[in-house]
Amino acid sequence: MINVQTAHILLSLMGIAGLGHGTFAWLPRMAYAGQTTRAARQVVLERIEAIAMNRDCRQSFGRSQIDLDLVRATAYETRFYDARGIEGDLKFSAVVGKQAFPDHSLKILARQTNADAFVLGYFEAGKYVRTKRVVLWRGYFEQPGENDGALRPTTIEEKQNLLLHEILHIALEKDDDDLNSRDLCPLRLLAFCSRSAIVPSQSDYNREATSRKASI
Repeated sequence: MINVQTAHILLSLMGIAGLGHGTFAWLPRMAYAGQTTRAARQVVLERIEAIAMNRDCRQSFGRSQIDLDLVRATAYETRFYDARGIEGDLKFSAVVGKQAFPDHSLKILARQTNADAFVLGYFEAGKYVRTKRVVLWRGYFEQPGENDGALRPTTIEEKQNLLLHEILHIALEKDDDDLNSRDLCPLRLLAFCSRSAIVPSQSDYNREATSRKASI
């Protein structure tokens, strides 16, 4: 079973990070993160577009007061990181742009959580701030089989549900308790939704967004 529990990474902030000479050491890792972002974004946008094209799904989200345009925009603006490999060496400060103590790597943060994916965040002035940065951990890539418990690749449907759950956290600025109390958990909302759709490119999305603004 996919674990959609969101991890709130509680970090003591020291201020805005001055990303100086050390920044260049992270460039190769950031390049890998770009690849992870493109792949994960494609997966979650496929589900979002399927929802938009399915009347029952669209109405279900509407009844829950979820703006699909906002969810779609959030997906385009969010970056994803695979904490298992080279991207896992990236420090919190390099990813978020905030200094923290201790300034753990994404891999260490992932090991400290009980989630297959989580949104990076921090407390500032007594308020929890969610970033548009999502860390992917082992459960995003592999899940135990129901019969023998042996690891098998996570299905596209499971990945879509997991990613959309994290995107909803960011877009709606809600935690797990609130999402579940409002019946926004994708595992329930998406049980009857189709799973394929044509995903618009970033340029197509930008043109559509500009057109919507011009019509307002």
